[in-house]
Amino acid sequence: MLIGIDASRANKPNKTGVEWYAHHLIQQLKTLTVNDQNTWVLYANDVLKGGLEKLPENWYEVRAHWPLVKGWTQVRLSWEMWRRPTDVLFVPAHVLPRVTPKKSVVTVHDIGFHRFPQLYKNRDRQFQEWSTKDIAKRAARVVTVSEFSGREISECYGIPAERIAITYNGVDHDVFRPIGDRQAVAERLQRYRLGNQFFIAIGRLEAKKNIANLIKAFTLFKTRRGSGDPYKLVLVGNPGFGFEDIKKALEQSSVRQDIVQLGYVPEGDMPYLLNAAEGLIHPSWYEGFGIPPVEAMACGCPVLSSNAASLPEIIGPEAAVFFPPGEIDLMANALAKVADDAALKQRLKMAGVARAARYTWRRTAEQTLPVLTRWA
Repeated sequence: MLIGIDASRANKPNKTGVEWYAHHLIQQLKTLTVNDQNTWVLYANDVLKGGLEKLPENWYEVRAHWPLVKGWTQVRLSWEMWRRPTDVLFVPAHVLPRVTPKKSVVTVHDIGFHRFPQLYKNRDRQFQEWSTKDIAKRAARVVTVSEFSGREISECYGIPAERIAITYNGVDHDVFRPIGDRQAVAERLQRYRLGNQFFIAIGRLEAKKNIANLIKAFTLFKTRRGSGDPYKLVLVGNPGFGFEDIKKALEQSSVRQDIVQLGYVPEGDMPYLLNAAEGLIHPSWYEGFGIPPVEAMACGCPVLSSNAASLPEIIGPEAAVFFPPGEIDLMANALAKVADDAALKQRLKMAGVARAARYTWRRTAEQTLPVLTRWA
């Protein structure tokens, strides 16, 4: 078979969750399919880079240039499918081109836009609603990243369970790991001007990540501890939809001097910050999987997480302190628990490392490969 994969998102320079999913999955699929009976084609709107350009003999690149910011998948990839159709097309990010083969596969990571429409830009929400309904009509198979998301997609869009494949996300354990070199960790802290006692939150600074409530909870946590408390809150991620409310919460916080915004941090630096942090706090309203908590667990960083959506399923009951995302007081209590209980921190570290070990990109690829290659 001729199997095409949309590699446009995997090829982006500054990757976040979906882009890393596509990148790691493609890289692992390469190792599983060397000299198999199929021909694999990566479609991108720019020259492949970051390791994607290293192709086995049965893998090829199609550089489908497109000068506009939007429309590559809908127009340019459709043109490729029309003039040189593949037997199978896999799109790892929630939208199908207008022209597809019958054997089309697409990953829907979550449907938070459907459950929490107020947390999304109207234009983005409308597009995702349209694209998901289109997927329900035209995709032969849908991939998603948790049992929770599988149930949500089936319930909300009427896609039969037999058309949905569950393939859990992974973690790059060569990157995200406990680091024994404390000097290297200290050097990263110095680079980012951070001390030794901080909680970290990773993800775009936007409404759906519940950052405004996190700031309020951290302010309450600090207020209860009194003056001289050393803890800081470190926010990693660029502003997104709803940042105005986050900015307002920051301005109103009495401890705003202890809240640090780092913006985008390269992946290579993240394990060092996670190894240094007292804990990762992930207060999200909705997640289809939740990669940052699992990356933190792989580093031996204690996790504090909302109990929303897929997060209890993915993290497991023993590897985090959970709290309801709308309860600021309980979120502040969770921070205090981890800050004050050394034995709890150690238990969370050990349970987290053990739990994270089950999530590998190799396993993701092994689960995805038959979805792309086995057809009746």
